[in-house]
Amino acid sequence: MNPLGINLWNWTNALGPDCLGLPTKIAEMGFDAVEIPMTQPEVSEPLAEEIRKTGLRVSLCAAMSPGRDLSNFDPQVRANTMEYLTKCLETGAKLGADVFAGPLYAGGGKRHLLPPDEAEREWELAVQGLRALSARAREYGVRLAIEPLNRYRSSVVNTAEQALRMVNDVDDDFLGIHFDTFHAGIEEEDLCGAVERVLAAGKMFHFHACANHRGAPGQGFFPWEQIFGLLRSHGYQGHVTMETFKPGGLDSGWVQLGESPDALALAGLRYLIGAFREKQAI
Repeated sequence: MNPLGINLWNWTNALGPDCLGLPTKIAEMGFDAVEIPMTQPEVSEPLAEEIRKTGLRVSLCAAMSPGRDLSNFDPQVRANTMEYLTKCLETGAKLGADVFAGPLYAGGGKRHLLPPDEAEREWELAVQGLRALSARAREYGVRLAIEPLNRYRSSVVNTAEQALRMVNDVDDDFLGIHFDTFHAGIEEEDLCGAVERVLAAGKMFHFHACANHRGAPGQGFFPWEQIFGLLRSHGYQGHVTMETFKPGGLDSGWVQLGESPDALALAGLRYLIGAFREKQAI
């Protein structure tokens, strides 16, 4: 049964003291899982203890801000990035996380057009970094999932096809794909076709259910019934996670999407329950 989760970004912009109380709220709402935005690589012990007490499943989402970049030509930047990612894996192991997801290959905001030889070098550095990170992930028992980002956030991996190529180049079964419908809705010619290609390859390790305007699943114009039908028909058992943002957050817009963050979370959860719990019970 898929864990139905939500990222703390729905209520907060950073992994800090204001996160306390949120896992309890999430569990009381009826979610099965919480996603931790790793704006810093460690979680305070009070928050970690609260997460444990709730019994929620855990996923981690990398915050690859500028300067966190496994594909960078500067070896010191790559070393610092590997240190950050390794500390996140250590945190994930302590929390019993199922997956560490996000654009693990390169920092957000890295957008450039490179000559072919430099683009190939950048790609190979990302592959080498992910190969080393996958070996560490295996030691910690936390699977990795790389996320294609839209053109406004990255020029390295934008589509499911590119992500599959990178995963195949790394060639480690601890590495798969984190599919985010918001990003895919900008970059994919065929959204459902992209979902199906990743599922058919057996590489769907994490799933973000985000509307085209960054709202809750069920909102916007994506074909949700078809998307979730594909996940069910291919036997996907991983997390299905809402990644919504509080006003002023990373990907928040200027139009309020719900009466409050709590209302947005509950609207998404109701839709996910209908799509997974009720459909699976039939």
